Amino acid sequence: MLNRHAIAASVVLVSGSQVIAGNCDWEPLGTGVAPAAYACAALANGDAVYGGSMTLAGSLVVEHIAIWNGTDWESAGSGVNGFVRAILAEPDGGFIAGGQFTEAGGNVAGLIARWDGAQWTGLGQGLRFGSCRALLRTSDGDLIAGGSFSQADNQPAWGIARWDGFAWTKFGNNTTGGGFSGIFNPKGNSPTMIVDLEEMPNGDIIACGDFTRADGVPMGGIARWDGTQWLPLGSGLSGPARALTLLPSGELMVAGLFGQAGGVSCNGLAVWDGSGWSAVGGGLNGVNASSPFALITTAQGKVVMSGAFDMVDSVQVNNIAMYDPMTGQWSALGSGMLASIQTSVFDVSADAAGTIFAGGQFASAAGNANARNASFFDCNTCPGDIANGDRTVNVDDLNAVLSVFGMNVGIGDARDLANHDGVVDVDDLNIILAQFGATCM
Repeated sequence: MLNRHAIAASVVLVSGSQVIAGNCDWEPLGTGVAPAAYACAALANGDAVYGGSMTLAGSLVVEHIAIWNGTDWESAGSGVNGFVRAILAEPDGGFIAGGQFTEAGGNVAGLIARWDGAQWTGLGQGLRFGSCRALLRTSDGDLIAGGSFSQADNQPAWGIARWDGFAWTKFGNNTTGGGFSGIFNPKGNSPTMIVDLEEMPNGDIIACGDFTRADGVPMGGIARWDGTQWLPLGSGLSGPARALTLLPSGELMVAGLFGQAGGVSCNGLAVWDGSGWSAVGGGLNGVNASSPFALITTAQGKVVMSGAFDMVDSVQVNNIAMYDPMTGQWSALGSGMLASIQTSVFDVSADAAGTIFAGGQFASAAGNANARNASFFDCNTCPGDIANGDRTVNVDDLNAVLSVFGMNVGIGDARDLANHDGVVDVDDLNIILAQFGATCM
């Protein structure tokens, strides 16, 4: 995968006395995926994995999940037999997928399974009755799964369970009427569900979603597990929470469909500091402030939020935005994602270098139809550095282009630099020559 190394509105590259400007925007992963990506994750080996309702990744037929290797799409074995709703990257380059499936790679896997790079394995007897929507690896190495399921290892586990590498265990009472219950949907037609999980610096686990009670105690869409019991965060939220992320300060940012947090007025965005709630600027205050779906904090300390919205704190955005906790300012992430019908960016992930991956249901990103439903944010500071990510445009990069000059290498190939037409030609060669000898910052 290309070595991306800056995320900003614009960047500059200095080579001798020459100043080369580069713009940040969304780039395609081949020709994208279809019908939709509900989850994505940047992997430790530099690849990215996407899951959802997908049956196509580029021209490759897949079963709900596929891996982008930096040049093309690959299948993850024979995939899974149902929608993927959550993906957790593992340190060894593998990942765990959760969703609405009963088989992975042809093996029994109740709503959750692990891919190690070669094969799928289930986790015990898995989860049953519902779906897995959230995954968290804790600091002590355990795995926590959240969703709308009611069993783990064939035992009661209402919406949340812990895997220690050998067996699943429940949280709290988890008796009938216990666990997580109640919904915010006034129509009463959506299940009680945990949609995101986070671990606080002291080891407490935060769960959020569509629930009003945990083990019979009023919670309001968000709850804290202290190792023994579920506890509220103040008086909770006035509507369902959709996403969580831990800020560099140790505070918790929450996004969702609520107008108040702990009695404090806010527009779907709030921060919990351990003792009270505060609003995050003007929140989601656009005309089409439908819903946030994902929050992450990058290794560089910035927050990225994706969903279905057009404005954050009065800043115009297209379904994805970046927040700087140091300045308290939101900014657009390039041109964002557009579609002829309602657009949703369901998930977002970032690698250690700050490259941002997004998945969802969108017809294009930055105006590029090849970026349908799957895209990555590229600052393109040194577009000629394609051979080995050494941050220098040199003979290695020149040879990489010359070796396939005049050939159709396919849309999305790193050597197709100029216009993403799939053909390596003089336009691509000119980019190498124009920046030959340049060193990226």
